This record gives sequence, C-alpha cells and structure tokens, in this order.
Amino acid sequence: MTRLVPRAPAPPSVRSRGQWVIALAQSLVSAALGLLVILISFGTLLTEFSDQPPQGLVGMYVLDALIGVGATLLIGPLRFLPPGRVHSALHLLIAASVGLSSWAAPAAGIALYRIGLRRRTVLDVAVILLVAGTSMTAMSLDSRFRRAEPEAEVLVAAGIMMVLALIPLLIGHVVGTRHELLASLRERAASAERERETARREAAAAESEAAALVRERDAEAARVRAEERAALARDMHDSISHHLAAIAMHAGAMAYREDLSPQALRAAAGTVRDAAQQANRELRTVLSGLRTAEDDAPLATAPTLEGIIERARVDGQDVSLTWESLAAEELECRDRSTVVALARILGEVTLNAAKHAPGSALRVTISRKGEQVHLRARNPLPAAPSAAPSTGHGLLGVQERARLLGGDARHGVRGDDFEMEAWMPW
Repeated sequence: MTRLVPRAPAPPSVRSRGQWVIALAQSLVSAALGLLVILISFGTLLTEFSDQPPQGLVGMYVLDALIGVGATLLIGPLRFLPPGRVHSALHLLIAASVGLSSWAAPAAGIALYRIGLRRRTVLDVAVILLVAGTSMTAMSLDSRFRRAEPEAEVLVAAGIMMVLALIPLLIGHVVGTRHELLASLRERAASAERERETARREAAAAESEAAALVRERDAEAARVRAEERAALARDMHDSISHHLAAIAMHAGAMAYREDLSPQALRAAAGTVRDAAQQANRELRTVLSGLRTAEDDAPLATAPTLEGIIERARVDGQDVSLTWESLAAEELECRDRSTVVALARILGEVTLNAAKHAPGSALRVTISRKGEQVHLRARNPLPAAPSAAPSTGHGLLGVQERARLLGGDARHGVRGDDFEMEAWMPW
C-alpha cells in the first residue's frame, strides 16, 4: 500500500492577474477587518478610562497598529512564496503577532491556515507556543499598565488564544489532507491508465505476433503442399512419358514395317491403345490439381517399394514389408501414379522412423480393402523423446499426396506404438 507522504501544495506557478487580485483582496480585507477590531478595542479602552487611558496602553495600541499594518500588507503577496524556510519563518511571525496585535488577527488567521496546509508537526507546535508566548507577554504588559494582578488573567488569555489559533490551523490540516488525497488519486488514476494503455499495447502486439505466426505457418504449409504437388507432377510426368514412348515405338513399327502380319498389326495397335488409355487415365487424375514449374526437371527414375525397403535396410533399419490380400506384381500392373505415391509415402515413413525412433523395428503392411489400397506402418515409441528436429512437413506432404489421388492419410499414437496409415483408390 502506498504511504501518503505529507507535502505542501505547490504554490501557483503563474502569477496571473487573477492571482494578484486574490492576493490584494486578502491584504485589503485583512486590513479592513483588523482596523475594525482595533477601533472597537480602542473605543472600549477610552470608555473604560473616561478618555484618559494610561500612556503605556496607548503605546501598546500604536504598536498594535504598526504590527497589524505590516502583517496585512505581507499576507497577500506571501502566497506566491514557494514553501521553504523563509516561507515558514514569515508565516510564523505573522501568526505569532496575533498575541501583540488585534489588527493582525485576520492576517494571523490566514497565516495559521497556510501553516496547517503544510501539515508539519514542528511548525504546528512552534506556532502554538509562539502565540501563547506573545499572548502572555501582551497580557503581562496590559496588567502592569493597569496595575492589576496578572497571574490568572494571563493564563486564561494564553489558553483562549491557543484554542483560537488551533481553529484555522486544523482547517488548514483538513484542506491539506484533502489536497494530498486528491493528488494521490489523480496519480493513481494516471498510473492505472498508463498500465491499461501498456496492457492494450502488449495485447495488440501479442495478437499481431500470433497472427504473424499463423500466417507464417499457413504459408509454410502451403509451400510444403506446393512442393509435394510439384514432386508428384514430376513423377506423373515420368510415368506418362513411359506410356508415350511405348505408343511412339509401336506406332513407328506399324508405319515402317511393311512385313508385319495382320495379327502383329492388331497386337501393336492394341498395345498403342492400352498405353494411350493408361496415359490418359493418369494424366486426367492429376491434371485438375497439379502444375509443374517451368524450371522443374523430371526425375530420372521413379522410386519403387522394394527399392525403398532395400535402401532402409542398407542404412541399418529393421524394416519388414507384408502384403495382405494383394501381391506386389498385382500392384505393379495398376496405375503408375499409385505405385509412385505409395513409394514416396513409404520413403517418408522410413525416414521418420530413422529420425525419431532409431533402432526400433518398423513394420509396414500393404493391403487391398475393397476398392482401396492401404499402407499402414507401425513402430514402437522411443523410451526418450528424440532430439531430432521435426517440422511435421513430411506427414503433411504424405497427406497431401494421398488426397491428390482421391485418398487420405492419418497418424497418431496407438498404445505404445506410433502408427501412420494412408489409403487411395485401387
């Protein structure tokens, strides 16, 4: 909890015309009220002594007027003096003069109020003692000139003056505390507003950063998909080129070989027809979703399932391939795009197992289920998480490749194993 440190309110920083009007009004009103008080008091003195008062008492009234005039002239401009030793000393003198001068009473009240605004115990005690001291001195002189016993009257007068001095002093304390509380509340409100603004800025920055990360992740995923589409397009290019080469070869034979029998011509024509149909099917499969960049070069040799398994074993992996309800030769007779896609997926599976579960056995099963061909791979989870970096792009590419051929892929943890399954039309 923040402790309120007592401090005097800052004086007006700009001595405008309005401020000078207030200062002049304080001096004039104090002088007028003080003059009224001394006139009433002096009239009472004349009545008491039948217009023949002692010279000592008259001298005290002259001193009263001089002190009152000086105090009332100073009290207005002193509002522009910044808090400090001089400020405190002058206000203490004016406040203490109330014991010696009834004319200075209004100015002393303003001085006591200003001292109370500062809320300093030392100043409070000092001004009360000074008021009591000057009051006792004035009453002692008055009793001596009146030739009366001063003891009881002096003490009573000192007590009354101390009580009267406490009233403006306490009012100044209350007002000063209110000023301090308002200043503290304004500071807390400004601090809270700054904190809210900082929080809003941090939230906006975090939101912007999150949006940037999302955009970056989406862009990266799009890039991976595009690369996978381009790779698949190159593979399809190789497959279609094979069929086109077969068509060209048999068509050339029919064009230049005049010694071919009708049966040979029909066989060659059948081969050309089958190759054209196969190429047309494969081209139609990918034409709607793939585009090959101008600088992409076709692969010299399309990957095979046996080649992927053999390469993984050479690298030291424990890989086994099982066929269920399907033979390797039967698969090779299907679309070349399906074989290439399965080989690419198997290559990604073996690479992931080597990176994240080195030394674990990888079991791969290729099966036919109705009008779909499935590839399922399982390997035990490693005892400790792998330190190999992973972006997840490989599995994303597997799913993209399968979807482009009308299938899909999924992966996840099942029991103590990691499993990946991809399927596509037969």
